[in-house]
Amino acid sequence: MSTVVNGDPFYDARTTRRAVALLVERHGLRFEKLEIRQQVDVPIGCGFGASAASSLSAVYAVASAVGLQAPKAEVARCAYDAEVIEQTGLGTVSVLYDGTGAGAITVPGEPGVARFLTVKVPGSVRLVTASLSPYVKKDVLSSMETARRIVKLGDEALRKFVADPTLEGLATLGEWFTGRLGLESVQVRSLADAAKEAGALYASQNMVGHAVHAVVEEERVGTVVDALRSSLLGPRVDVFTVGSVGAGLLDQPEVVTEGARA
Repeated sequence: MSTVVNGDPFYDARTTRRAVALLVERHGLRFEKLEIRQQVDVPIGCGFGASAASSLSAVYAVASAVGLQAPKAEVARCAYDAEVIEQTGLGTVSVLYDGTGAGAITVPGEPGVARFLTVKVPGSVRLVTASLSPYVKKDVLSSMETARRIVKLGDEALRKFVADPTLEGLATLGEWFTGRLGLESVQVRSLADAAKEAGALYASQNMVGHAVHAVVEEERVGTVVDALRSSLLGPRVDVFTVGSVGAGLLDQPEVVTEGARA
């Protein structure tokens, strides 16, 4: 099996490879050659869920390419387990599996078990992000001390969010959580502050990444983007709308197996 990410055949797509390997093992798949080509448009390793999205899309595409007849949740479970094993995420796959928009996981677990509570997002709201560099998540997720802080702060934030399931409540708690968790660098903090000073409603660190995401009204997007791009830190700045379409199989996934094309 080989992987090519954004044209790079040497990129270490270990979570994707692990997910596909689990799919192959659990379902006894057989083929002589498998090549997976992926295009990732968000910054990789910056807390955007790229590893979860890549591994989930890969197992969906491979299952389709070989004609695997298996429940969708069972296929997605391979991506979920791969993220846990490789310590690149703890539950993002479950959100991508059947979650859309903005919200939070209220019941943890594998795809089909986890529950995601969404909030209403006005059409005028945009997410402006500023990314600096990849974050080594394995070191963070393997720390027992950090894990205890995450659980304690996360439980408190979740109780407050469920009591006030609104975009304002979610974003405010995001700022509160990241501010107390202690993984925010001085540089990331300065970008969040710059976004707020330029008119962002809320801004906090991506979990987990050397990056921030700011909630911005459409008419203030240009000002916030300019403020972030003018930073001497030289971040990559992107603007996103809040999505409303869940994960699924495209008509022509970029997966080719020996003798078959998806």
